[in-house]
Amino acid sequence: MRVLFILKKNEKFILLFPRFTLSLQPKPIIKTITMRKFFMTLLAVLPMLAVAQVTKNITVQNAGELSNQITENEKLSIVSLTVSGPLNGNDVKLLQQIVNRSKASEKKGEYLTTSLDLSDAVILEGKEGIKLKANELPDGCFTGAKGLVTVKLPDNLTVISKNCFKGCDKLAQITIPSSVIKIEDGAFCNCEKLTAIDLPAGLVSIGSEAFEDCDALQAVEIPASVKEMGNQAFNDCDALTSVNILGELKEIDKASFKGCKNLQSLVLPASLKAIDNDAFSGCKSLSAIDLPNNVEEIGNGAFENCSSLSDIVLTNVRKIESNAFEGCKSLKAISFKNLSNLGSDAFKDCSSLKSAEIDGNLKTISSEAFLSCTSLSDIVLPSGINEISSNAFKDCKALTGIELPTSLDKIGAHAFENCSSLTSITIPNSVKKIGGSAFESCTSLESVNILGMITEIESDMFRDCSNLRSVTLPTSITQIGSNAFQGCSGITEITLPVALTKIGDDAFERCASLTSIIIPVAVSSIGSDAFNECTMLASVELPVSLKKIGGSAFAKCPSLREVKINAPKPPSISKSTFKETTATFRIPKGCSSLYKEDKVWSKISGIREQR
Repeated sequence: MRVLFILKKNEKFILLFPRFTLSLQPKPIIKTITMRKFFMTLLAVLPMLAVAQVTKNITVQNAGELSNQITENEKLSIVSLTVSGPLNGNDVKLLQQIVNRSKASEKKGEYLTTSLDLSDAVILEGKEGIKLKANELPDGCFTGAKGLVTVKLPDNLTVISKNCFKGCDKLAQITIPSSVIKIEDGAFCNCEKLTAIDLPAGLVSIGSEAFEDCDALQAVEIPASVKEMGNQAFNDCDALTSVNILGELKEIDKASFKGCKNLQSLVLPASLKAIDNDAFSGCKSLSAIDLPNNVEEIGNGAFENCSSLSDIVLTNVRKIESNAFEGCKSLKAISFKNLSNLGSDAFKDCSSLKSAEIDGNLKTISSEAFLSCTSLSDIVLPSGINEISSNAFKDCKALTGIELPTSLDKIGAHAFENCSSLTSITIPNSVKKIGGSAFESCTSLESVNILGMITEIESDMFRDCSNLRSVTLPTSITQIGSNAFQGCSGITEITLPVALTKIGDDAFERCASLTSIIIPVAVSSIGSDAFNECTMLASVELPVSLKKIGGSAFAKCPSLREVKINAPKPPSISKSTFKETTATFRIPKGCSSLYKEDKVWSKISGIREQR
């Protein structure tokens, strides 16, 4: 090594090293610099001068010779790398060692590779180093290359392999050659800085999760050549605002654009027949969709929580799966001509939905299909409906009326619960079962006409229907369940069916306007609190077959003046059955001794034999 230095004021000193020359212009030197201090400074600076960022432009003449042109020290310091010529598995393996690093120490002269240009490289088939297919990079080739910012792929590349650039979270620009026909699963997954992608006109297939979590990607145009796009292909691309699908796709696969919360513009191909599960779930900025006429199926959660979606034509759709439009809070109207399947929760929480017109071969309104559609005021059901399932129209607070088809066989539990604007309902004679709480809390309901030959008014069916005044029950009813008419404070009278055998607990509790009740001849049991707090109840007639009256059944009925009991044998009661009641009890003639012998009845005053 030769070193020349001159220590004079305002003059240069030159350091000559084997591989480079450094010329420095020092500031004016006032004090004499000692030889020892100079060499100490020199030793401190040397490591930083010895290794610097490297840019390499390499042409490989023969496959397998890339390593001949890159030294060991350069491997860790190459920032920009351009490689031309034929590459085999050993060459690609070396590229991975250079590019696929997540850390670098600049103090040690290490730098991550930020730019990779392989546009003039040719990938050869072979088994050396890494097994390769011609014109394809191996699976996961540059996975986790944390430094990569720009990449140019080989001009004759046909396949971008599985997970090829997965996790390259600084990759902002990629040049895909026109020769590429397939982008495999996860190829660009988690490339968070990728803002744009120009897909080649000859592309045929896009794999599952290919661009998932590309958070900066703003627009995508799927070429007309694309025939297949895998599930979650663009899942959670937060910045994506525009999607134009020109390809002849027959299906948008599962979660393809799920969570693309800024997606505003969507063009779907005319060839489309199905939109799969969660395909556009959570696309909160999507306000309108022009659905192609050929679309017949919409999968589970396909448009769930598309909260800005207000306009979509579903006329030709035949199949709507569960949760398909749940949470589409801006959707205003829907219409179907050929619907054959409507899944559970399909339009749940569509709070702006005002009208729904359904025609087709639909047999079931599934559970919670229109749950909490609080603005729904007008609905037309097809003539062939057999079942309205549980919670189907629960909390549809604007619904004032609904015409139930004569084909209807079953109404599920809570089906119309809290439809607080519903004023009247007629149950067709085809109905054989109505579930519990079916019309609970329908506070505007005034009249109910049940024509169907049901056998039970199930628990809570009309509970808290505070304006209910007129109820017509079929003769087929044998049981009234617990709380069935509890809180129906508007009922003044009700005729109970002759086939009735049991009245459940709290069945008519707090029916404050009820003035009289005749219990049919076949009734053997009246439950606890059955008529508790019926404050206007003045007269009661109990049947000959009655065997048990539950605790507090007629308690707190201050207007009760007469209870006519036709049972010769005293029915079982408790101390609270007639608590806070001052009625006269009329028992069958000649039965006084039986009532006096009963431990509870004997303590009740006002017992008189009938004349």
